[in-house]
Amino acid sequence: MKGIRRELSAALLGFGFALLVAGGAAAQEPSFSNSDCLECHAQKDLTGTDRRGHKISVYVDNEVFRHSVHGNFKCVKCHSDIRDLPHREKLKPVNCGKCHRNAQADYARSTHGKAYLSGDPDAPSCSSCHGVHDILPVEHPNSQVSRTNLIRTCVSCHTDEQIVKRHKEMPGTATIKAYEKSVHGRGFFEEGLVVSAQCTDCHSYHLILPATDPQSKLYKTKVPETCGKCHREIERQYNESVHGQAIAKGILDAPVCTDCHGEHNILPPTESGSKVSAKNIPKTCSACHDNVALAEKYQLPINRYKTYLESFHGVALKYGETVVANCASCHGVHNILPSTDPRSTIYPGNRQKTCGKCHPGIGLKAAMGKVHVEAKPTSSKGKYIVRTFYTWFIGILMVLFILYIIVEIIGKLRQRKARGTE
Repeated sequence: MKGIRRELSAALLGFGFALLVAGGAAAQEPSFSNSDCLECHAQKDLTGTDRRGHKISVYVDNEVFRHSVHGNFKCVKCHSDIRDLPHREKLKPVNCGKCHRNAQADYARSTHGKAYLSGDPDAPSCSSCHGVHDILPVEHPNSQVSRTNLIRTCVSCHTDEQIVKRHKEMPGTATIKAYEKSVHGRGFFEEGLVVSAQCTDCHSYHLILPATDPQSKLYKTKVPETCGKCHREIERQYNESVHGQAIAKGILDAPVCTDCHGEHNILPPTESGSKVSAKNIPKTCSACHDNVALAEKYQLPINRYKTYLESFHGVALKYGETVVANCASCHGVHNILPSTDPRSTIYPGNRQKTCGKCHPGIGLKAAMGKVHVEAKPTSSKGKYIVRTFYTWFIGILMVLFILYIIVEIIGKLRQRKARGTE
């Protein structure tokens, strides 16, 4: 019984202490209300200075604030270092992380956060993107970070010539213009498709990191997953392909979406400027497949581009015939597989069907013919003999023609000299 009384007494003592502390805290909390703050901050000409030292307005529109996401907060909830009125001129920056811990943790790790913490006056803070006293939920169409307004918010810094000039590594106006002309930018600006890919879809929200950081959504191994948020079926095909399997193994030399399609300048494949248009696909593929160092490193066949250009298809493409077969026509697009894989479009059992897309009724033997043929005795003896013959034949013919011209010139000079002596 005495033990129970002792525990009860201790509990009551602890509770009383807690009330005392709470009472002390409540006593220390400023007693003034938002209306007291607005006696000054409702004045439209009231100004202060920001962290850059620039003069800014500190006017607060109470009606706008009341309709904001924080409209039911007291001013001192965010401006916690204000204890008296009038408050001192220099206040501590508002710590949004008190409530938004996860967002704050991500921001602190991000490119923007690190720049801000290092004292860079150009670095965006929470208020740069979300607003100050007018913050609205992300879903609200008037929010600075809604899908309707997000691009404008990002480009407010990335098209600022002075900020870009001070940060050489920062994507600037050229990058933004490339995005505006891209298939994603057109979807948003011209067609009004708010689902079209925007800055945060690729770069993330608070955890914006350089593409070289393994945690970045744009790190090479994560690009397919990032693009796959919108292009799910293409991501599935790519992951099963020879390129996707290489990336899954951490082989960073393997191409991902951005290597073939571009980054901010992605265009539809139907447009001539696209890296994957019928005209440009061979050149895009050759960036890797004609790279001697990569070919040696991964034991890939070399001179794919050269031998393609020497083929009937390559010659036709060179002269502007874009409906002719290119790399993707035979090897596939996102589903490229080795010729030994039965699912591959160039697997021996599938070649007749692949070639038949352009040549209906093509025979099996014709479909099995070589495409990337080099003029070597080991790969194509006939081509080697013909090319060697014509190389020597034309070379000798040119030498004889030059000798003939020289003999003619010498003859003419002799005739002229003979006339002069007469």
